[in-house]
Amino acid sequence: MKIRITACDIAVKQKSTDIIDLAKGKREYTLYFFKNPVLVKTKIGLHDVTAGDCILIAPGFPHYIKSKGEQWNYDSLAFKGSDASRLVNQVGFETNEIHSPLQSYFIDALLEKISKECRALDMMWDRVVACTLDELLTKIIRFSKQDFVLSMPDHSQKLRDLRSEVHETFHLPWTIKKMAEKLSLSSSRFASLYKQEFKTSPTEDLIKTRISQAKKMLSTTKVSVKQVSVACGFESVHYFHRAFKKRIDITPKHYQNFKLSQKGSVPVETKTFTLDGLSSDSDFSGTMEIIDGEIIFHGNDSAWSDFLGYSVDILKGKPFLNFICPQDLDIAREAISNIIDNQNVKDVAVRLTKNDDSLAKIEFSAITKGNTWFWFAKKAFMDD
Repeated sequence: MKIRITACDIAVKQKSTDIIDLAKGKREYTLYFFKNPVLVKTKIGLHDVTAGDCILIAPGFPHYIKSKGEQWNYDSLAFKGSDASRLVNQVGFETNEIHSPLQSYFIDALLEKISKECRALDMMWDRVVACTLDELLTKIIRFSKQDFVLSMPDHSQKLRDLRSEVHETFHLPWTIKKMAEKLSLSSSRFASLYKQEFKTSPTEDLIKTRISQAKKMLSTTKVSVKQVSVACGFESVHYFHRAFKKRIDITPKHYQNFKLSQKGSVPVETKTFTLDGLSSDSDFSGTMEIIDGEIIFHGNDSAWSDFLGYSVDILKGKPFLNFICPQDLDIAREAISNIIDNQNVKDVAVRLTKNDDSLAKIEFSAITKGNTWFWFAKKAFMDD
């Protein structure tokens, strides 16, 4: 659809003495959304409008807007193009007359979206603008013709529109308070309505949206985890790490390495084989000792216990080899042999037999520091 935005002015402030008076009009369509009562010239003559009313002035029609004795504000959008008239006619938007939508909460968000697209000029921005303009005009008509009683319980539509806006601008510092204010609701009332509508809290919904975007970025680029964290709107890389690991079950770095390795493009790791590096990139860790040629883990926490399905007491003192599935025993013995020879081990993939006899794949690392051996394990994807 060939439509070009020629002007998008949001929150324009006018003095009480300011008048818009263009006798010959403009060459494009101009949509005005009024925030205060004003006098406007329409096709039937001078019209007294109130806050929330709007008018779409056709090309060549006079523009005459005058204050009613006080400061006044408005938003406006001007557009033209070979498909502009076709869009207006398809929507059924009568030009040069006042429309009074019973709901106007969506107008600010859609105008801001159009303005942003026109500034950013991202890929296919013109199509996004055309679709958004279509939505804007359609909703004005819908809410102008909708029965007042039917329009009262409109929280569902408002929530869906707000959710779309939040998902599209997930990188912004959204809070429940900010979302609630957009709908003129208290934070508690908003959170309750949101959960009823979408079966999840607004906070969890936003986090999952951010993590979904983070997964796409980690899967396709070698960008650092910190950069992904910032781009996706997380307040800190530490919080991003915890949120990602909690919901995806592995660390962001490990997820990135796995995805890029499938494409034959693994990021170059620098200084990751250190205690700090292994600790931040692993799901489980502790110390270990070698007793009669067997590796015994210490420091098994509840997470490791939950992962394998054994109680902490059973895990204590049980040799590492006891958990290895039979097919991977040779690999595990080779790793143990290296450790006995005082050689570090990095990301050795083995499968463990859990308490319910299912298999879980890990990447196992071991590093010595002084006289102490440390072990690390991170969850790995099972081969298809």
